Amino acid sequence: MIRYQGISTLEILEEAKNYNNWIAEQFLPLIRTPLLEIGAGTGNISKHFVNKKNVTITDIDAGLVKQLKKKFSNSTVSDIRTLNVLGKIKKGDIGKYKTIIAINVLEHIQDDAKALANMYRMLKKGGKLLLLIPAKKIAYTRLDNNLGHFRRYEKDELSKKLKASGFTLETLYFFNIVGLFSWIVRDKIESSHQMKPYQVILFDKIVPVLKIIERYIKMPVGISLILTATKK
Repeated sequence: MIRYQGISTLEILEEAKNYNNWIAEQFLPLIRTPLLEIGAGTGNISKHFVNKKNVTITDIDAGLVKQLKKKFSNSTVSDIRTLNVLGKIKKGDIGKYKTIIAINVLEHIQDDAKALANMYRMLKKGGKLLLLIPAKKIAYTRLDNNLGHFRRYEKDELSKKLKASGFTLETLYFFNIVGLFSWIVRDKIESSHQMKPYQVILFDKIVPVLKIIERYIKMPVGISLILTATKK
């Protein structure tokens, strides 16, 4: 049984193939194995790296882990298992990974400082943390609340939390400016406070153009922040 309250949104986002590819492209050149993915959900991003060697995919929800095992049964992924990043870290996970990736995960964790500290412990020296998280506090909507988000982030706040956990911040930038404005507008006009399939389909059609624009122009805001940090 899947307990995550935002499962319907994850399932809708599976159809956003252009968008998922765009997110994956931000991280794929940076990935080194052993790789740990935290909070894989339905595997929308995991599918881009499951056939690499030494990949561990995790989620806190046992129902989602069961679904992931079925979905990637024919892949070369090393391990798919439950992981609570706030819990006790297994001895075998300490200092094990060259890369940890978490896409839209940190906002679901109330004690994000502890989560970051545990991610730091699981990385090898020189290992990289790759995160995509919701940006701009002003954009916190009823859908954020329904999805179980404790917060959206500002650049300075995130930078301070990373440094406090021991990380050296390397890159931090806004991602998907159109998504930010559509997120806010949707909240004003939709009474259901749920993401609709047609909204995702329409947005996904413009992603190829948006991708080109953001490749060459630094965005002043965006629906997400993307960061790379290193354990020195």
